[in-house]
Amino acid sequence: MTTDILVDSAIYISLMRSGQDPRQVLAPYLLAGRLYNCGVVRAEVLRGMKEDSRYAQMEQFFDIVPEIPSDPNLWRKVSELGWRLGRKGKWPPVTDITIAACAMRVGATLVSPDQHFINMPGLDLVPDLSLL
Repeated sequence: MTTDILVDSAIYISLMRSGQDPRQVLAPYLLAGRLYNCGVVRAEVLRGMKEDSRYAQMEQFFDIVPEIPSDPNLWRKVSELGWRLGRKGKWPPVTDITIAACAMRVGATLVSPDQHFINMPGLDLVPDLSLL
């Protein structure tokens, strides 16, 4: 476990749908100081929670995961990356560009099965935690 990771909301949702607790699955990465999060992933995961208690548990988990800050430099990177992709005819959602820019900001591997991330220049991507 030598790679820093940012886990996309699709992974959190997939884990929960399969009956797994993402907090348990990701605890080794958190304890090793290898897990990051960003505000977009936090919002995407929490907005889909159906039970108050699960919402509170995930919110507490996200509160202890180092969150990559959103500041003017990050938004500059999001804008530039979106512009570059647009010149290639690729138009991923701004939320995905933001997640990618956050991962790149800290040199983390993004864990996501989402196809929007495949062509993002400079992004280290794996589709599943098992491939780390």
